Amino acid sequence: MNFSPPADTPEGRFGPNAILQGLHTQGRVVIALMLREMRLRSVHSRLSYLLALLEPILQLAMMMGIFSIIGRRPDFGTSLLLFLGTGILPFFLFTHVSGRTTSAIRASGLVRALAPIQPLDIMVARALLETATLLVVAVLLFTVIYATGIPEALPIRPMLAIEGFAATALLAIGVGLINGVIGAFFRLWAVIYGVLSRSLIFLSGVFFVPDFMPPQIRYWLSWNPLLHGLEWFRSGFYLTYPTLTLDKTYLIGFGLVALLIGLALERVFRARLV
Repeated sequence: MNFSPPADTPEGRFGPNAILQGLHTQGRVVIALMLREMRLRSVHSRLSYLLALLEPILQLAMMMGIFSIIGRRPDFGTSLLLFLGTGILPFFLFTHVSGRTTSAIRASGLVRALAPIQPLDIMVARALLETATLLVVAVLLFTVIYATGIPEALPIRPMLAIEGFAATALLAIGVGLINGVIGAFFRLWAVIYGVLSRSLIFLSGVFFVPDFMPPQIRYWLSWNPLLHGLEWFRSGFYLTYPTLTLDKTYLIGFGLVALLIGLALERVFRARLV
């Protein structure tokens, strides 16, 4: 006998089976949108997609060239290449995911008019695709660093590196959802946010160790949630890396609040976004 409540009753509409079915359907939609996005990028230009994968490595190579010329030494550890690499990767994770989600709805075309697809699906698909891309970039980047003769490129505490990556991705996706809604109504927001987010490279510990800064400067820097993601990720590569400034609760809390705000904005403006 089937004791499941009828589908047209509140218990049927909001029961465990209905929720699981809804999540399964939405998951299939998001995966389909991710595959569509990948196909569109490869059709337009395979070279540009490859350059997007190599961008952090090219950026790191440029920084290494500049710092080598001026005789810059790493603020921690013996390898400037590894120190900069562990900073540039979380920074790119945040800026790419949160920035490219900004134009997700505008770039979706007529797809968002299809009945099963909601604006949230489009933004989540873009954010998850960018996160997966940066995960591939991370493996590629540290493999290259390891190949240059730096064994420390393999995380000494891999779980810390994974947790830092995941927490930074949570922050990026939350901010990205907010940007996606704003960007759907304000076309120039993508440019404005791009400039603002890129400036965070000087405030997030990419080039320095926050704990080595004067207390007053360290206090103001600690309000930047990305700095905590970077510190968390970097601590996975150095056994004695100083983490006095690191506040994991603040980073996760900031990411969750941003995620909830993004979800609320999408729900409020869903009809206009469609």
